[in-house]
Amino acid sequence: MSDILEIAAYPSTFDADVAIAHLASEGIEAFLASDDAGGAFPSMTGIGGGARVLVRSADADAARAALATLDQPPD
Repeated sequence: MSDILEIAAYPSTFDADVAIAHLASEGIEAFLASDDAGGAFPSMTGIGGGARVLVRSADADAARAALATLDQPPD
């Protein structure tokens, strides 16, 4: 599992899913890790460290750069 790195954490799975969708649009495969009892208790996400976005270590730099543009307004 050392090939997988956490590159971001969000307060909700929705926010993490938006980031993962953005990464997918950039051709980067990403994964969600969240401790919310499989979605049964979404309020537990914050208690468990948030919804974490994971990528392969080879994609980490590109993923961080892609996420940095996510909150940027368009030109």
